[in-house]
Amino acid sequence: MLELLGGLLLFFLLFTVLMVWLGIRLARNLMRSARGFAASFTQGVPGFSAIPDPRWARLASHLDRRQREQARTARERIAALLAERQSAALTPEEAQLMISCERRVPELIDTCLDRCRSARPNERCDYAAPTLERLVRIGEEAEAARSAIRARDDGRLLTMHNYFDTVAGSRDRGQSPATR
Repeated sequence: MLELLGGLLLFFLLFTVLMVWLGIRLARNLMRSARGFAASFTQGVPGFSAIPDPRWARLASHLDRRQREQARTARERIAALLAERQSAALTPEEAQLMISCERRVPELIDTCLDRCRSARPNERCDYAAPTLERLVRIGEEAEAARSAIRARDDGRLLTMHNYFDTVAGSRDRGQSPATR
């Protein structure tokens, strides 16, 4: 009888250890998935921190799935514009937009989150949705500005390529075929 009881006790002990081990593995996989989701907010944006900005994540918690995707897109567009801050082709208007994106967008989100903090759950959407609309519009402006900056920079690069093609071409034409 003791052997049977000891065998059952050993079985339950091993079963418990196995369940704890599986639980830990499952928890680790869930955490990896959560980190991957958070990293998707910054994926593919040069010069953008892999650590998600907590204010954007808190704002996303007040949004539905479609709105979270819009917020992610707006954030990527704003970050992509800010990555162009060293461009020589910046106009004063684009520089002003960058300053607004760096300073005023976080202030807009923080103000919205402050209002959501003391609001009822059904009122939070009334604050988050209009804020998101403005962020989407700012993201569209940022994308247009970034495209214009990159087009001017691309033109500048093309001009440099043409210049050096001409310089190298004139040197090649002045040389005899034996010295090339």
